[in-house]
Amino acid sequence: MKRRKRASAGGEFEAAERGGWLTGASTGAVALGVATVRRTAWVLLIAGPLLGAVALASQPSAPSGPATVIERGEGATGPAGFAEMYVAAYLDAGEGSEEELAVFYPDAASLDLSGPAGAVRVQRVAAVGVKDVSVQYWTVTVAVRVLQPSPQNGAQQDEGQVEASGAVKEVAQQRYFQVAVFARKAGGQDLVATTLPAEVASPTAGEGPGLEYGSVRAATGSDPAVGTLRAFFGAQLAGQGEVSRYVSPGAVLDAVRPAPYRQVRITQIAVAGRDSDVPELGDPQGAEVAQLLVQVEAQRPDGVVRPLAYAVDLRGRDGRWEVAAVGGAPLLATGTRALSETK
Repeated sequence: MKRRKRASAGGEFEAAERGGWLTGASTGAVALGVATVRRTAWVLLIAGPLLGAVALASQPSAPSGPATVIERGEGATGPAGFAEMYVAAYLDAGEGSEEELAVFYPDAASLDLSGPAGAVRVQRVAAVGVKDVSVQYWTVTVAVRVLQPSPQNGAQQDEGQVEASGAVKEVAQQRYFQVAVFARKAGGQDLVATTLPAEVASPTAGEGPGLEYGSVRAATGSDPAVGTLRAFFGAQLAGQGEVSRYVSPGAVLDAVRPAPYRQVRITQIAVAGRDSDVPELGDPQGAEVAQLLVQVEAQRPDGVVRPLAYAVDLRGRDGRWEVAAVGGAPLLATGTRALSETK
């Protein structure tokens, strides 16, 4: 069993203020069991980036910094998932969990951690940026939402820190870390962290790219295109009728089941290549195609209304509009390039 120096009361408070991390004097060695844990961890890496991103997006957001455009190097999916797992393990770590952290950062075996493991609870985590440093070496920025003890409680449990149920009061917070990840084998294999995570400020917001649509205008009920959109999204999102009635031949568009909403309303549309001075699309001319950005308000069963946005292609057939394609990626303005291409 590892011996630890017991700090004074003041020293323990200072360590807690720094996050509960103390460095041990001896280098130590990673236990043989760490290798087994490492292999187990690699099984999870394949799904790491996708699951982290889905979880981060599917939960109600906490007050946090703005999102950033992902800058991901070639072959960086593995480093992103590895970094997500490493940051989650780092935040969960505490006294006695040094070897678990050493799965990702071998030198962590020589750390002397203080504080209970699990005091900071990770709710969701996602890599929001990956940058190449050199060959098979990356820095990964990871966003993580945590529940942690309220900062006003201090390092000790005072009156008021513990709720009536006996649980310590927690606050939700969005935090960001940067992790240096190195691949010890060719092809981005056998990943390892080169140091401990670095906590950083939230990424700064930048202007979004321009879109290839005219000005947004209110959807009018008399517009035949809006009528098609209303019926289609009512069927797709609220289970009101059959989706196939409003879909162009050859297009495959299915309803969401079970229906997540009970009512849908089309609020605004913008049409590519059309000025906002034209109040309605009107009836289609032959097999005319119109590309729209559609704003939708959908009411959940509990009565809460959520805004949604869709890129929609409408196609004319037999004098009416039908839905030919639906997606979540609107048309970018002509000439839009990534920031890295403009430097």
